[in-house]
Amino acid sequence: MKESILIHPLSDSNSVRDESFFTGHAFSASSPETADEVRQVILCCAAHGITITPHGGLTGINGAGTATNNHSMNLQHLTGVSYRAKDNTLWALAGTTFSEIETSVRKESNMTREFPASPTEKSATIGGALSFGARGLRSYKYGSVSDFVTELEYCDCNGNLHLCSASDSNFHDLLGSEGMLGIITGVRIRTSPIPKFLWGLMFFFPDSLCAAGFADAVKSIEHISVFELLDSKSFELLQEFRSQISSISRISELPSSSQAAIYLELESDCEETLEETAEDLLELAAEYHGDPDAVWNVVGDEVETFRSMRHAVSECVNLKIASLHAQDVLIKKLSCSCFLPNKTRQELVHYYQDSLAENHLSGVIFGHIGSGNPYVNILSHSAEEYHKARILIQKWCKDAFEAGGHAFSECGVGKLYRDIFQHIAPINLLNKRIKLKQKWDPSGLFNPKNMLV
Repeated sequence: MKESILIHPLSDSNSVRDESFFTGHAFSASSPETADEVRQVILCCAAHGITITPHGGLTGINGAGTATNNHSMNLQHLTGVSYRAKDNTLWALAGTTFSEIETSVRKESNMTREFPASPTEKSATIGGALSFGARGLRSYKYGSVSDFVTELEYCDCNGNLHLCSASDSNFHDLLGSEGMLGIITGVRIRTSPIPKFLWGLMFFFPDSLCAAGFADAVKSIEHISVFELLDSKSFELLQEFRSQISSISRISELPSSSQAAIYLELESDCEETLEETAEDLLELAAEYHGDPDAVWNVVGDEVETFRSMRHAVSECVNLKIASLHAQDVLIKKLSCSCFLPNKTRQELVHYYQDSLAENHLSGVIFGHIGSGNPYVNILSHSAEEYHKARILIQKWCKDAFEAGGHAFSECGVGKLYRDIFQHIAPINLLNKRIKLKQKWDPSGLFNPKNMLV
């Protein structure tokens, strides 16, 4: 029958791994190309009591997309985009990458519209991004990927397809659900006008605390769309892997006197406004020991050079973790992005630096400093350090929850952080997740051993 054609038994237990190096195994696999094929696979698996782990581009860093000796549904072939000119929206199937979405919007709108919420990882799929609450490089102004979604199509555990809008409760249940409630098959997304003027500015500082102090001072300035931190370890990795990553080799050598940077993008339909904003930023940077003569600046599409450099930090971390994982397979990528509302940006960076130093661990602090939740990637050089790093991440997440903030909101919980989440998450959050699972997937068909069970 047709279902048997869609599902491919695997002779051996094939491994499935995401960018965290968390590895799972599948004994069968499918690659549906339409929403109806997704439905058929679900019906077949449910009829035979086989659980399903869906995955997109496997760019995640928490193991959520890795199979647990069950069926692996690869949604990377569920692709396609269709632009609707009357309201400047785009319908995208769940496996469509952000590279495809960005290209389509610009082409179909005759270079007048764009999708500004894309993550820096362009091979990530929109279905996966919505499952984990991903926020892109320009999230300081534009918010998360989900903020641009107006409609969502999904298939439930009974094999029924549904379409819901942002006003429906089902819509919000599925966002950030990590593939545990249903399979997202397609979305309608809004687009934005391309700004007339776009500037990229890279400010350099003697250390990360000066950079973070500058970030605190900048937060009230308008017209900023990108607000990112690169710490001293980011600088080290960019230099270490300069010859291996083309996006790094294309830029000038980083200033030898600097150990941190803040990357800002400014947007406006008035160039004079950006000139005034840049002048204010230069004055502020000097107050935090930034060198006004060392500021890098680009305009228009040239910002892609700086965006690629920022993304290269993530690539460098992955390469570093890969080398450490090769020495000890226990070591995986440990990444944390917490929001602690009781700390300034400078206090947050100091908090992370002190914690790492006290535990004799090495970490990379970079990313969304403007929103107050940069990433911290811990580089474990041994199994002992890896164990200490997990304990430290648990402490950071616990502190965030106790301060009324949040943790796991962008990187997700998955299977890698399941034990930490269950141990320190507020009871009301745990109960909410359990009730949603019971409501949507009472038989436990989707993504077992993820987050809860």
